[in-house]
Amino acid sequence: MNYAVIVALLLWAAAGWAQDGPSVRITQSDGSVEIRKSGAQAWRPAKEGDTLERGDRIAARDKSAALLLWSNGSMVKVYPNTEIELAGVNYDLEKKMETTILDLGKGRVFVKAQVPDHMFTDFKVRMGGLDVRTQGAEFALAHDQDKKGFTAWTLLGRLFTDAGGTRVRIDGGQQAAIAAGAGDVKPMDEKIRQSLTKVSKDLGGSLLAEEVGAAAGGKLVAKIGGLASRRGNAPYKVNLKALVGGGSGKIKSYGWEFGDGESAAGRDAEHTFTQGLYVVILRVEDENGQKASAQTGISVEIDCGC
Repeated sequence: MNYAVIVALLLWAAAGWAQDGPSVRITQSDGSVEIRKSGAQAWRPAKEGDTLERGDRIAARDKSAALLLWSNGSMVKVYPNTEIELAGVNYDLEKKMETTILDLGKGRVFVKAQVPDHMFTDFKVRMGGLDVRTQGAEFALAHDQDKKGFTAWTLLGRLFTDAGGTRVRIDGGQQAAIAAGAGDVKPMDEKIRQSLTKVSKDLGGSLLAEEVGAAAGGKLVAKIGGLASRRGNAPYKVNLKALVGGGSGKIKSYGWEFGDGESAAGRDAEHTFTQGLYVVILRVEDENGQKASAQTGISVEIDCGC
C-alpha cells in the first residue's frame, strides 16, 4: 500500500469519523483468510472490504495473510497461522481518544497504532493473561502459547507491559521476551529491525516517523517532532523540534504557540503543561517569505497510564 493510498484513506476517515465512529476493515486478503462473526459458530471466507465489529474474529491460515485498516490510520498485518479478535474499538469525543483492544489468540502481527496529530490512541493487545499497551507505536508481536508469553519488537514509539508485578517499557529499537513472571528487554537485533522497517514501508507512510520528505525548491512544509509521547502525567514537560522541508532551504523564523497562552521562538522548544487538552501550533517562514504551519495535540492527565 503506497503513501498516496494511505493519505486518501486518512482523508476519507477525517470526513466520516465524527458521524460514523471507528471502523475496522479488511483491506488485503491473501490465501485462506476466514472470519467468524460475533456469536457465530462457523467460519466463512473473508473478503477485502469486510468490516470487523466487536467480538468478530479473523484467522489467516497456513501460507495466508491479511491487512486490517482502522478508519483513523492504525493498521494490523496478520501473518500466517494467526488468529485475532477485535475485542473492542471506540472513540471518546471529549478526550479525542480512540481505544482499541485486540485479543491475539495465536501467531504473529505487525501493528501500526497511529492516529492523526489532533487525536490520541490507546491501543492494547491481549494474549492470555498478558497484554501490551501503547499511545502510539509501530511494533511486532509473537504469541508463544506453550510458554504462556510473547516477544515484542518496537520499531517506533513505546510499548508498556507488566511482568511479575513490574511495569516494563519497550522503547523504539528494543525487543523483549515477556512471560508471566519475568521480562527481558534488550536492543533489537539489526536484521529484525531492517525486516520490520521494510514491512512498515511496504504498508505505507507512517504517521509516527519524524520526516517531512520534501526537497528544497518545492512547497515549504512543516511537522512537529521530538515528542516521545503526546500524552503524559501532569505536570508534563515536553521537548519539541521543528521538522521542515521544501522552500528555499533556509528558515527565517520559527514560532510556537502552546495552546495555554504561552509562546516561544526557535527551532527547538521546551514547555511544561498542566492538566488539560492542548493544541500546539508551529509556524515557520523561509527567507523568501513562504510560510507553513503544523499542529499536534497534547493530553495531560493526572494518571494517563503512560
